[in-house]
Amino acid sequence: MDTFNQVFGFVAAVSLGIIILTVFFTGVGYFKRATRGFDVVKMKGFIKDGRLINVHLSSGKILSGVRFIGFTDQSAGRTAIPHQLSGMVVLETTAGARVYVRADSVRMFEEVDHAV
Repeated sequence: MDTFNQVFGFVAAVSLGIIILTVFFTGVGYFKRATRGFDVVKMKGFIKDGRLINVHLSSGKILSGVRFIGFTDQSAGRTAIPHQLSGMVVLETTAGARVYVRADSVRMFEEVDHAV
């Protein structure tokens, strides 16, 4: 009976440790998902860094003299923002303000000849 108690005590301690670690890491993962915004995915070789572009939208409007930053990560923050806003093009004005445009509304990117 003494051997049974030793083995049972060891198995119970290991099982309890696994349960506590699982609960801890699940809580940490939930906290990270709840507090994280979205990530901006940058593309190398798409548009040169710092180059000014004009963005032509399907509505006919033109966003002139902006810098291309990247795209919002569609997998990040799925619960925090609506699905329609998950795929956005991230642009930056010359004043440093960020502009987010739905990716399906972009018709064309046009590089400006000279950088200001």
